[in-house]
This record gives sequence, C-alpha cells and structure tokens, in this order.
Amino acid sequence: MSRRYTAVAAYANAAFALAQIMTSGGDPKQNGVAGLLNNAFGILWALSFVPLAWSFYRASRVRADIVSACAFAFGLAGFGAAVFLESAKAIGSLTFDQYTVAYYPVLGAIGVWLVIAEVVAVMETDLPRAPLAYGAVAGALWFFANVLFGVGGLPSTSAAAAGSLNDATDGGSLLLETALLMQPFWGLWLGRTLLAPPVPTATRPGGDRTGL
Repeated sequence: MSRRYTAVAAYANAAFALAQIMTSGGDPKQNGVAGLLNNAFGILWALSFVPLAWSFYRASRVRADIVSACAFAFGLAGFGAAVFLESAKAIGSLTFDQYTVAYYPVLGAIGVWLVIAEVVAVMETDLPRAPLAYGAVAGALWFFANVLFGVGGLPSTSAAAAGSLNDATDGGSLLLETALLMQPFWGLWLGRTLLAPPVPTATRPGGDRTGL
C-alpha cells in the first residue's frame, strides 16, 4: 500500500474518531438516532485501522517479520472485537452498561497494538517518526487505563453513582479520555506527514547523501 493510500486511511480514521466524539452526547442509554450514528461511526473507525495496520506490517516485516505479524494479528483481533461490540449495541443485543464494560479491554488491546506496531515501525522503517511516537503514547494510555481499572475497579456507568470513586479508577478514566481526545490528532498528523513532499537531499564529497 502506497503512502498516499495510507494517508487517506489515517485521515479517515481521524474523521470517524471525531464523528464518534461528536455523537456521544445526550443520554447514552437511549438508543436514539445519535446512539445509532455513534455505533456506525465506531464500526467505521475500527475498520479504518485495518489498512493502517496492514501498512505498518508491510513496512516492518522485512526486518521484524515475527513481531510485525503478531502485532498485525493482535490488532485485527482488537478491531474485530470493536466492530462486534458496536454492532451488538446498535441492534440491541447488548445494553449500554454491558457494551461499556466490554469496550474498555478492547480499547486496551488496540492500545497495545498501537504501541507495538508503531515502536517497531519507528525502529525498522522510514515512516515518519514523530506521529508514530505520538500514537504509541496514546496507545500506552489506553493500556495503562485498563491496568488502573484492574486495580481500582471499572468506572460506574450509572448517573446516580457519578463522581469520584477512588484514585486508581479516576486515574484510569482520565487516561482513557485523554487518549480518546489524542487519537484523532494522531490520524491527522500521520496523514499530513505521509503526504508531505520528500526532504531534499544533498550530495557530500565522497558520494554519501544526507537530508538537509
């Protein structure tokens, strides 16, 4: 897959992530039009990761075949789980509470994929380093949010129980929400960098080339 198509997938991922955020208001337990749109954008968001995962795998497999293949397979499992949960919520097979509880570890799994795939890409490919490192940080926040939830318990989805629970759970919620807000900017940054013109090079005496 060319850099251009990878950039388009990154832009699409950012757009669907922003659409999810914009349709997440109101009472989440009411399966109205906004809720269905949120689920639809969630499905598209998860699917838009697939061409990105494939691109990272293709770019990394020459030097890190086993690790990149494992990361790709792990990512596909996470994306598939997200599609399943969004679909089940949309058709009413899962309540909002059931959907929310199941979605935390799915985000954690996608976070693990982000960390592994992008760290490998940073070390073994010529893909742009800065947005990859940024994406790895967002993925790490999703993973550590789940670690804190394991320590302090999951945040309550009941409005009556809203408020501070304990430091670990509150910290996990903060990490989770921070990563959700960071992630669309990852797609925009990655797409923009991939479409940027190549850095000019100059030839030094002796024949070696270096970026200006």
